Amino acid sequence: MYPQTGDGPMTAPSPQAVETLFHQAAEAHPHFALGCAFADASGHMTVLAKGPRRKGGDARVATDAHWHIGSITKSVTATLVMKLVERGLLDLDTPIEEVLTQDAGQMHADWRDCTLRHLLSHSAGIQANPSRRQLLAKSSGDLTRDRREVLASFWTQPMRGKPGTFTYSNLGYMLAGLATEEVTGQAWSALVKSEIAEPLGLTSLGFGAPTGAGDPWGHSSILGFKRAVDPMGDGVTDNPPWLGPAGTLHSALPDLLSWGQMHLRAASGQEIEGFISPESARIMQAEILESYGLGWVIQSGNETIGPTVWHNGSNTMWYALLILSPVHDLTLALTTNVYQATRMDALAREMMTALIESGAGKD
Repeated sequence: MYPQTGDGPMTAPSPQAVETLFHQAAEAHPHFALGCAFADASGHMTVLAKGPRRKGGDARVATDAHWHIGSITKSVTATLVMKLVERGLLDLDTPIEEVLTQDAGQMHADWRDCTLRHLLSHSAGIQANPSRRQLLAKSSGDLTRDRREVLASFWTQPMRGKPGTFTYSNLGYMLAGLATEEVTGQAWSALVKSEIAEPLGLTSLGFGAPTGAGDPWGHSSILGFKRAVDPMGDGVTDNPPWLGPAGTLHSALPDLLSWGQMHLRAASGQEIEGFISPESARIMQAEILESYGLGWVIQSGNETIGPTVWHNGSNTMWYALLILSPVHDLTLALTTNVYQATRMDALAREMMTALIESGAGKD
């Protein structure tokens, strides 16, 4: 069981330098919640949470709270694709027109030859996002149909980018999600539950802004002023649900960290029941173009930290970061309920350095 209230660690004490960095960071921004979780080379997990659930509120965030993880969702969608590839239902290099056969006749030639490998590595040439009008439109309730309709408004036209060049694309991940729906006959959200959350025990994985009684609220920014957004209110609380495969998941910190640990362990050769094979994990963590693999950013890092596999995520009201260190066998997750990318990225580098220097990683 996780602690239900109060600030502080979920488990045994962590390296003091990391705890100090965490508390300093939380106290420097006292109006917002901050979460942190990390696992050392032995697999020991530490979870920390501090701050108010929302700006101006008295209730404090707990270590079992759920956080919006934004585009870290892309690692989930890519893993789902790899599971279906292993099952023979998809192939990374099959043209999308051979997967979405009912739609192929409407597709411009630029779209027909793009593959799942292109889509998951942002190398298809597809533009980044749907239009603002589409993002603000109400969902019909049938998310597969909504996804298809949004994508159809683009795939009848030439791509804006050139295939083989890097363009970070949420539309591309929507298309990958639609491919999983096409070959299984199930909605992407149902597949995330049946193929990812349930077999791997990630019970906190959910969709959209978290709405639990103890969960933090996200904060929007208007002219620099941060305003708490009631997740049960009538306003915009997240990107539309049909954007799901690109970034609408939420998770508690222990599950988010476990997700990173599974990818780290699998890529090192460990077989994990219900997960993808070590070969598939290594394919995902191999750079394809401009420091991106399949659902993961791949970077060389500095002299102390070394190579890292990571992803961040934000719907502009939250920020989350998950970092894997294959060399040191460390996993680190950071979350907050406000968009503060520069601050969080710098904190993550400091924390990972402190973990390594404390001896938490493998030699």
